[in-house]
Amino acid sequence: MGAPRTGATATSAAPKADAEYAAELERATRGLLALNVVVLEEIEKRVGLPTLRALQSLQRLGPSLVTELGEDLDLVPSSASRLSDRLAESGLITRSVAPHNRRATILELTAAGRAVLEEVVAARVAHFGAVTERMNRREREQLLAGAAAFTAAYSRLAKRHGAD
Repeated sequence: MGAPRTGATATSAAPKADAEYAAELERATRGLLALNVVVLEEIEKRVGLPTLRALQSLQRLGPSLVTELGEDLDLVPSSASRLSDRLAESGLITRSVAPHNRRATILELTAAGRAVLEEVVAARVAHFGAVTERMNRREREQLLAGAAAFTAAYSRLAKRHGAD
């Protein structure tokens, strides 16, 4: 699933004040984005980004057909099938025959696949901790409240996008 589309661009429907705010927010969140890049670079030494995206997708979707994984990742069926083969060979997922259709394959995370995702979270937590320990309590509380509000708004947008 790609990023939800808002239907507006900075030059069309968004008033100038909103565009300026969005630009300020982009600048203000560069540290968060840089932290995520560092974590992804660390994880990429162990698993590639396509693998990580697939694991995150299966975590979100739960047990899924190869076609469902492909749709979520915007892959053609043959690419989704090859990706799932590689994940299974690596021990990160299991492949089983779907009970309702013997030609369909169900994919599910293994303990090793879940461990990779837990490693990503642990790395992010460690990096966030290293940064936020340099902030005072009020700054940390403001960051947490703002990030929670942003995540909630993004989730609503993503759900609406998924319903389209």
